Amino acid sequence: MGRFGIAARGIVFGIIGIFLMLAAIQSDGTQARGLGGALAVLTQHPFGLWLLGIVGLGLIAYGIYSGIEARYRHIANL
Repeated sequence: MGRFGIAARGIVFGIIGIFLMLAAIQSDGTQARGLGGALAVLTQHPFGLWLLGIVGLGLIAYGIYSGIEARYRHIANL
């Protein structure tokens, strides 16, 4: 579950990074988009709703993974 969630998070961050690079290359700050813009781009593809659903499930899996890790991670006292 953790791998699937981290992969989905990486895909979303990759799309955001592409938008930031395009905005920097074109010197147009309006090209930069955040999480909502990245997810909106996924819906514009032929199987966009399926992609959005898979990425959404991945982000949910990442949230569950992070919650479990936060609960059971042991931090040693220094």
